[in-house]
Amino acid sequence: MSLPNTHHAPAEIAAALSGAKEIFFCGIGGIHMSALAEFCLCRGFRVHGSDRVESETTTRLRRHGARVFIGHDAAHITGADALIYTLALSPGNPEYAAAGRLGIPCISRADFLGYLMSDYPRRIGVAGSHGKSTVTALLAEIFHTAGRNPSVLCGAPMRPFDSSFLIGAGDDFIFEACEYRDSFLCFSPTIALLLNTDLDHVDYFKDKESICRSFAAFAALPGKDGALLYNADDEGARAAAAQTPAKTYAFSLSPGADFFPQEVTEQNGFFSFLPVTPAGALPRVTLCVPGRHNVYNALAAIGAATLSGLPGDVISKSVSLFHGAGRRMEYHGLFCGARLYDDYAHHPREIEAALDAARKMMGGNGRLFAVFQSHTYSRTAAFYREICAALRAADRVFVAPVYAARESDRRGMSPALLAEGIGARASAPGDLPAIARALSVELSPGDLLLVMGAGDVNRIFREFSEKPFTDG
Repeated sequence: MSLPNTHHAPAEIAAALSGAKEIFFCGIGGIHMSALAEFCLCRGFRVHGSDRVESETTTRLRRHGARVFIGHDAAHITGADALIYTLALSPGNPEYAAAGRLGIPCISRADFLGYLMSDYPRRIGVAGSHGKSTVTALLAEIFHTAGRNPSVLCGAPMRPFDSSFLIGAGDDFIFEACEYRDSFLCFSPTIALLLNTDLDHVDYFKDKESICRSFAAFAALPGKDGALLYNADDEGARAAAAQTPAKTYAFSLSPGADFFPQEVTEQNGFFSFLPVTPAGALPRVTLCVPGRHNVYNALAAIGAATLSGLPGDVISKSVSLFHGAGRRMEYHGLFCGARLYDDYAHHPREIEAALDAARKMMGGNGRLFAVFQSHTYSRTAAFYREICAALRAADRVFVAPVYAARESDRRGMSPALLAEGIGARASAPGDLPAIARALSVELSPGDLLLVMGAGDVNRIFREFSEKPFTDG
């Protein structure tokens, strides 16, 4: 059993919030929930909320005027006029239960986001199994550079803004549209981006057909007056485009699409190309983020910015200056002479893309090390063979304990089992400190270490303090 993912219209939520002055956020420390709390503070609401643990996010929220409790207790909601909740909460959460008993409106995070964005004339939603955060962050930089003063909600920190969100005074709202439990069907994009349609979130989507149906429903949201920008190289995205009433635009690595790259060059995993649009070619872009997958991400952002009327020279310049979102091949210095990178990759396709990019960045020098933390037992079990196969691209793999998130282990998915599936190049020494100790023995100058996972695996960087980082 889980908390309901409701789908209320913005007008219904506006009515429920009529006269509301104080809003309680249950799970306020999450990256999306904290951003929504900040939006409410800027709109003059009193904000309070709770989370399981202290974090930099809860500290920042207090600094900005929110009242934050650590731990969950029914007494915390005293004075609240509405409660916003995240689907990651336990169904037995005492604050959610108390709000129900007291008749306080309980609104899901996705519903509340749909309500907040409804005030903006242009709403750009970025959906897909992979790449959402990167494309959202890139669009934020393009629109900001163009002087559009956008509001943005991203699923990762955006480096130039040191935040996962922006609150602007312009007409544009750019947002990451998460497919989990059909949350993105609460939104109303005027321009929808569909990047790819791989099966994921297997605790909710049971097969490829079910997730493709949801992506197709998202693609239809702009309606006949809106636009869908889709990846023509993805079968599920093509199928969604064939069903939507929206005007469709395609991006592809091959000529013939509305947006495609021309005169492509590649050096050590970094690509340069002329972006071709329906109005002709834009100035050449040279990506600062590695990997072929980032050519797709760049084309998606270029397409959405072009459809929004932004100047081509601004678009190309912004794309060339973009250094990625947080935890997307993010450089962390040197340890034992090896370069350290942090990446969010946790799906087999993402692992494959990240390791391929890392290998090409090395230019044939040194060894490629990986520390991998699988995310949820259900995903690990569903993609066990594919995860193991993808990780064999590294020379050496250390497997961390599975990040359970909202699940308990009923599938026997252990680090040792993953290491066994990967083969002789893999081991599971134990917790992150144990892995760090093993790395300190094996790493050498010229090696590259890629830390991957959607959980807290990047805490391992704290374990390297005995041998200080250098800028390298």
